[in-house]
Amino acid sequence: MNSRRTAILDAAARLINQQGFSHTSVDELIVAAGLSGKSHFYHYFKSKDALGYEVLERQFSRFAERGLAILREPMIEPFDRLTLFIDTLVALQRERDGRNGSPFGNLAGELADSHEGFRLRLDQVFDEWSGQLQSLLWELRSQLKENVDAARLSRFIVAALEGGMLMTRVKRDAAVMEGIGEDLKRFIATYLRDGEAWGLASIVRGGEDDDGNGTRSGATRALRG
Repeated sequence: MNSRRTAILDAAARLINQQGFSHTSVDELIVAAGLSGKSHFYHYFKSKDALGYEVLERQFSRFAERGLAILREPMIEPFDRLTLFIDTLVALQRERDGRNGSPFGNLAGELADSHEGFRLRLDQVFDEWSGQLQSLLWELRSQLKENVDAARLSRFIVAALEGGMLMTRVKRDAAVMEGIGEDLKRFIATYLRDGEAWGLASIVRGGEDDDGNGTRSGATRALRG
């Protein structure tokens, strides 16, 4: 990708996360990216909306490739993948001292009621995320209780994690996300069949450690992206 275009995307992602899309002006983006003027900006992006869409697409691509990839890791058992994924998001909030939240939740809170273009794209983001979780739950089907609605449970997991990141940002306290992460893992484990209570034990063990190969810490670095 063109280095100037990348600089604009980086500056836009930073400003949008700090102050929102609506409160980020093209003039601010020009200064932050070191551009010579508006014509320079419009050489790369036909509109501020087009830039915002590309920022969102790039953020989700990174999340999918480096974060959601945990859910597909073939060398880790499915339930352990899920707890590792949750632990990774918790660790990211801890490293950020409870700041910044989720770029997807932040944009949804700001724009879902006022900007149809962003609403549709964010809907796709959350559908893709919950779809990845649903695929993992399908792998777990032999260990789940009968009649578990995997699609509904997947949406709940996404909502709990996004809500946790939002509350953590408001409180500026990573302990909020830590507690929500542990409670979420315990809740998910209640869907396991009798005799699969190993899941609860792995939750209690797994909140503090890597898998021995640095998987969680590596994934956390990737999500910082």
